[in-house]
Formats: sequence, structure tokens, C-alpha cells
Amino acid sequence: MTDNYSLEDILKGNNIFDSNLIETKKVKFIADLKLSDEVEVEGKVISKKLQKTKNDKFFLLVTIADKTQSIRAVDWYYPEENNNKVQIGDIVKIKGKIVMFENRLQLNITNDVNSVEKLNIMEVDPEKYLNNSKNDLESLKAALVEYIKKVEDKGIKALLISIFIENKKISDLFSSSPAAMDIHHAYSGGLLEHSLNVTELSLKIYNLYEKDEDIYINKDIIIAGSLLHDIGKIEEYTITPVGIEKTEEGELIGHIPLGTKIVYQESKKISDHLKKADLEHIIHIILSHHGEIEYGSPILPKTLEALIVSYSDNIDSKIAHVKENIRSTLHVNSNSNWSEYDKKLERKIKFERNEFSE
Repeated sequence: MTDNYSLEDILKGNNIFDSNLIETKKVKFIADLKLSDEVEVEGKVISKKLQKTKNDKFFLLVTIADKTQSIRAVDWYYPEENNNKVQIGDIVKIKGKIVMFENRLQLNITNDVNSVEKLNIMEVDPEKYLNNSKNDLESLKAALVEYIKKVEDKGIKALLISIFIENKKISDLFSSSPAAMDIHHAYSGGLLEHSLNVTELSLKIYNLYEKDEDIYINKDIIIAGSLLHDIGKIEEYTITPVGIEKTEEGELIGHIPLGTKIVYQESKKISDHLKKADLEHIIHIILSHHGEIEYGSPILPKTLEALIVSYSDNIDSKIAHVKENIRSTLHVNSNSNWSEYDKKLERKIKFERNEFSE
């Protein structure tokens, strides 16, 4: 067998994998897989699809992932059995050979009924699935406090203190929660890091445009809206030994309504008078920060402050997304200067490597 094979082979269902494994190598992370390796690799099932060739032969496509990368596996031998054996979200061990298909590494599953094994959660090493912020958590928390100190309006400041300092449950969750499941800042501490980045970007935009004497831009609202725009994610996501999962509330309600609920509830606790207009403005930023109806916001940004936060959120999430794509590309091909095609961005990204990095 060669390591490169044609699409015709796939569609015809030709046997493209030699089942006589000489030696199976256990690989810790998917990013460590190399072409022609015969391996046993563990990963979380993030997608699966049972398909048929033109010759009515079943085959199973399964994509597994860990914190470093994902890889597609193809099963030509026990597709129906393994399709019934595993579900999306399961942790599995798969034996097979690494080949190149359509310029990407692929795992061709061994001709063995036990080549796909579902693991018990007690057998799972959380280190394989959980990332952490590369920034010092205490420094991030200190930066949050400094932004709160910059707020001059007593009511808005009291709201932020109530949420981020006095409410220990919210404070702890905000510091440890991810900002997403996989797109950007998908790690413990990611929500705090992302929120601080959005605040910094928003204030840079504010400083550029606030000099117009005819139009007032509310700096306090920008800080509060930036820090609170994703607060609902503390209830949308949970971190488990096998990675980031959506909670039932996250699935049924989503972080935008959840964030609105949290802010309304906390606003009732503060002793300093929070102006109704300011509370509604902050809620408007939470509701509109995705920028467009089709992107999940129930309302469009309709104030300068809401536009600033929305654009800052988009910039930070997009840059983080692109960087993750580049890192994944370099795991596969350290000499590349183009990223893998990104389905969500609908493009490849050209990049330069930092010549001073190790």
C-alpha cells in the first residue's frame, strides 16, 4: 500500500489499508502523529458519519480530537458496528495507520473488531483534553480589578463590584470558565482573558474617538459592557475531565439570555443607585454583542458603545481563532506559511513565523 491514494479508491471501497500491523505505537497527543505511523491513539469523538460508496459499501468517518488537534479516521471493516458502539462526546482509543489524504493526515482503522475501543471516564487523563490560559491567573484577576477602579459612575461600579468581587461563586466561575468550546479561548481562564482583551480593545477605540465634542461616548458603559458581554458563559459551559461541555442551560437558553439574567439579578442587590438607563444600556450590549441577528444576537447594536464592544469582541475572537488554526497547521507541517483551510472563516491564512521563537 502507498501512503497516498486516490479518491477513486475511497469511492469504490477498495481496501486501502494493510491490516497486518507490524508494531503499534501509543501516541499521547494527536499532534504527535506522523505519516506512516501504525498507532493506537486516544481522542474525543467530535463527529461521525456512516456513508456508502457507489458500490453500496458502508464506511465510517469519525473525527476525534484532543487539546492539540483533531484527525479524521476511516473505518472500512466494521463501520456499522463501530457506528453503533460510539457516540459523539465519547472518548475512544483507535488503532490504525496514518496516511496522507487530500494533503491532510488521516487515520485508517485496522481490520480488527477491537480496533475502536470506548473508554470509561475513569480511564481518561484530563491533561489530554484541558488547556489553561498561558497568562498568570492572578495577574488577570488584578487587571480586572484595575478596570473596575477606572469606572467613575457609582452605580455602574457597584454593579461590577457586586458581580466580580462580592459574589464569590460568579467570581470563581468567571476566572476559570472557557470563552468557547473550540473556536477561541477554549480553555480554563479563557473567558477572563477574552473579556479583558475586549475591554482593552474597546478602550483603545474609545480613546481614538472620544475627542469629538459634539458626541458623547460613555467610557463607564464601555468598560462594564466589555467585562460583562459574555458573563452568561459561566452558566453555558462546564469543564469536565474530557474537555469543555455545554450545560443543559447552555443548550436550551444560551449565554446571551443567561448573561442578561445574571446582570438583572445582581443589579437588585446593589445599594448604590444604578440608573435604569445605564442598566438597560449594559443589557443592550450583552444582547447585541454578536453584531448581527444571523450570528445569534436578538437585537442589533444601536449605540456607539454597543458597536465598540461588538467590534472589539469580533476582533479578539477572530484573531485568537486564526492563531489556533496557524498553530494546528504548524503541528502538521512546521515549514508551512499558509494555514489549513478554515471552514468557519472560509479561507486560508498566510502567515510568517516568529524568527525569535524556539
